[in-house]
Amino acid sequence: MYFINFFRAYSNRNDIENRNNDLNTTTAKRMEPSEESVKNILDFARSYDVLETKATGYVEMILN
Repeated sequence: MYFINFFRAYSNRNDIENRNNDLNTTTAKRMEPSEESVKNILDFARSYDVLETKATGYVEMILN
């Protein structure tokens, strides 16, 4: 699933390079996840497991 926030047609390569530079300098700080988000992702990864069974194939489990 892809979400597109904006679409802009560029007229030349300089426009593309300038836009990439702007994104790298202005949004890099805003794109950093919070400590709580990182903790939640790691907690989920520790509790997630997948087993392969003969009868049903792969079974995903959340271990609590």
